[in-house]
Order: sequence, then C-alpha cells, then structure tokens
Amino acid sequence: MLQLKAKLFDVEQGQNEVAMNYTKAIELGLTLYDRMHLKLNGKHAVAILDFAHEELAEDEVGLFAEVSKLLDAKLGDVISVEPLQRPLSLDYIKKKLDGKILSQKEISAIISDLMHERLSPTELAAFISAIYINGLAMDETIALTNAISESGDLLKVNGVPVVSMHSIGGVAGDRVTMLIVPIMASLGLKIPKTAARAISSASGTADAMEVLCPVALSVVQIENAIQKTNGCIVWGGAVRLASADDKLIKIRNPLRLDPKSLLLSSILAKKKAEGAKFVLIDIPIGKGAKIERIEEGRALARDFESLGLSLGMQVRCLISDGSSPLSNGIGPALEAKEILATFENNEHNMLFEKACQMCGILLHMVKGISQQEGYEMAIAQMNSGKAFLKFKEIIAAQGGNPTITSKDIKIGEFRAKIFCDERGKVSHIDNVAISKICRLLGAPADKRAGMILKVKKGDNVEKGDEVAEIVASSKQKIDFAMQNLHKAQLMEVEKIIIDLV
Repeated sequence: MLQLKAKLFDVEQGQNEVAMNYTKAIELGLTLYDRMHLKLNGKHAVAILDFAHEELAEDEVGLFAEVSKLLDAKLGDVISVEPLQRPLSLDYIKKKLDGKILSQKEISAIISDLMHERLSPTELAAFISAIYINGLAMDETIALTNAISESGDLLKVNGVPVVSMHSIGGVAGDRVTMLIVPIMASLGLKIPKTAARAISSASGTADAMEVLCPVALSVVQIENAIQKTNGCIVWGGAVRLASADDKLIKIRNPLRLDPKSLLLSSILAKKKAEGAKFVLIDIPIGKGAKIERIEEGRALARDFESLGLSLGMQVRCLISDGSSPLSNGIGPALEAKEILATFENNEHNMLFEKACQMCGILLHMVKGISQQEGYEMAIAQMNSGKAFLKFKEIIAAQGGNPTITSKDIKIGEFRAKIFCDERGKVSHIDNVAISKICRLLGAPADKRAGMILKVKKGDNVEKGDEVAEIVASSKQKIDFAMQNLHKAQLMEVEKIIIDLV
C-alpha cells in the first residue's frame, strides 16, 4: 500500500478520479484507468486512475473534487492508496458486446460496479453501445430495471395505493404533469412525481415547476411533502432514486443513445423507486415527436405493460398526438405562467383536456370506475377549484409561495417577432425547431427565455402575419436566435405545388 501526499485539484470530473505521477505509476506497473482504493482517517473511496507528468511529484496523489470531498481531504494529507483487481463486470460487458445473454447476477454486478465507481465512462459507453447494438431480452430488461431501482433510495409512502405517470417526452409545452398531480392528490391519492430537467428541449417539468418552488428536495423532504399534500413534483436528479440511471444517462446523452431496453428500464425503475403500483405512460407520436409511427408506439406500449407486470406494477399506456406543441408558451417561465393561468381562469385548453383524460384513465385503473366517470371527476376537481387549492398546497410544501399568480411571473424583457413568409394553412408546427430556437435564446438555463406561439395547426395565415414571438433576458440572445432562425423550420404551410423541377 502506497502512502502519498494529497494534492487537490478543484475540478469536477463527473466521476471519482485521481492522478499519479506517470513515471511512478509505470514503475509500479499501473495502467491508465486502473481502479484505486483510497483511505484517509477511516473514510474510503474507489477511483479511476489518470496520469500526470510535471504536475505531480512521485510522492503525491492528485485528488479531483469528487474524491477529495468523499475523503474530506486537505492539502498535504497522507493518503493510503492501493490498486484494486480488474472488475469482473468488464467480462460481462464484453459478453454483451458479443451478443450473448447476461444473467441477473451479471447485470447486478455491472450496476454495482457502476455505483462503486469501478467502471470508467469508456467502459460504461461500451455497455450502453452493446445494448444499443444487440438489445436486451425481457429477462435482462427485468434484471436491469430491478438493479437500477435498488441502486439508490426508495420512497416510503404510507396509506392508499401510490399512482404515477410519465411521458417519454418530445412535445413542446407538454406540462400536463403540473395539472395531473394536484388533480389526483385532491382526490386523496398519493402521487409522488420525480420529473426531469430538459436535456435537448426548451424546458422539462422540473424546470417549469422550479419557477414556482424549489424542486431539488431530499428524500425526507419529499416524503414530508407527500404526507402533507398527497403529492409532489420534484427533480429526480436531486435525490438518490434509481441513481444508477442518472449515471447511465450522463453517458447516453452526448450520442443521444436511447435504446428501447434502457428507455423501459430508466422509466420503470424510477416508478418502482417511487413506490408506484399504478403507472400511466404517455407515448406521444407524430411528425417531430420521438416516435413517428403508431405501430412503433403500440409495440413500445406492449413492452412497458409486460415489464410493469413483471415488476409488480399495473402499467397502462396511452398513445397521444405529439405532432404539435401542447401550449402557446414554450420555456420554463412561460410554461409555469400558462399552467397558473389554466387554473386561475379554468381554461378548457389542450393541457386541461389531456390532463383530465389521463386522470380518467388513472382513476379507472385504481378505482375500477369507467374512464368517463374518472374524466368527469377530474373536470369537477378543476371546475371547483379544489385542484388549484391542492397545487398551492404542493407549492407551499416544497418551499414556494402559494399565493403566486400568473401575473407575478416575469419573462424576458427583450423580444422579437417572427413573421410568416408565405400564404396558406398551417400544416405542422415543429417541436424540434421550437426547442432549437428556445435553446439559442438561453432556455432552460434562463428560465425567462422562450417562445410565444401565435398560431396553431390548421390556422390560415397570410404572408407577413405574426406567427410567434421570442423572448430573452439579453438582446444578444435575441439577435443570435434571429440570425439562426433559417436553420430551424418552425412551421410548414400546406402547398398545392410542392416543387418545380
């Protein structure tokens, strides 16, 4: 065992990582990405080895931020360092790359090594690539889902059956979660919702909810909020629920690798960690959505339902129209503003209608009543104001101001209008193009940035009509977005003559 002096690097690597002097490491027979076990004053860490040349002396070990925090190390502390054996899970990853079936034990070993920082990003990328290329059998998917769900904390929710819902995403302005949770909670059902932040879109549910209240809550805070109100809408990345999934997502995102087996495991592992027994999955389809063909959506729905049954959950899937945005305001503040306005004015808009229909399905699953009866119960909660009152309670329980109104929410002060350059009927408004433009404006990091749509699918437009307005917190962002507007086709107009050749 080596005794090396700590040198601290105030840099986050996104994993546990240490560095040693190159000459000393080679002399000891160590190689890049070896696993090292470090000890200091009874605290332990496992880290991936990197090399340094001039930055470190032979008697020093460089600790990046994650490791120095785990060890509570200070400059000059003497750290005990020893190499660990090569993890067996690397053989299992190679086995999957070869297209072979992994056992439950082998999949559990991979997830265990992932959680204990024994696998490098390169090795994890190989595992994800193996799944992307070869897929997973249903037994493998079940094993992976169980391993992921058990990799972190589990919510303890007492009382009536726990329900949950999730959308696979891809539709701009689809914030129905912020209506469904208070409707269901106001009817006495427990609905803990861990939501995502945006990855490539203008806003995620967690981004919009954060405009109204904190969403980065601990497990204890979440459980307290549920005890008080029956529901919550929190950021899943802030808590250790199915935390192996968050580590896998970091590797998947750069290449947008979203194999079906990982999509299934990612969603249902979190539902299992929430303690949900009844789960409704929304699969939007259509041009510009993640899934374009209804046959593909139906196949995915069957897999969700089959996997849910194996996990002890009743899972139902609905296939919704994902070809157009669901609200006029796109971006965290604009979406939160529209949700509050829907409650305040009891607007029977597309968000209202979709939320009530989804609640009807959930109530049918839980109570055995017809979907129509459940739908009417949801509408009654909205019309009576009980759902809005519950939403205010949830905001307060999460540390926000329950008296906030839609007029209180500020959006970017710099604006520009987008005009139509042809005459006709709007045939498509593109979710992907909206996301690209809004991200150029600074969303979701800038919660006040986004887009206000002035037309919808089916509207007749004339050349020069205003079709959208963009907002941001800086003129530079507005100018940048307008300069790049031609790269994203926001909308399409029906044409009789498509081209002249």
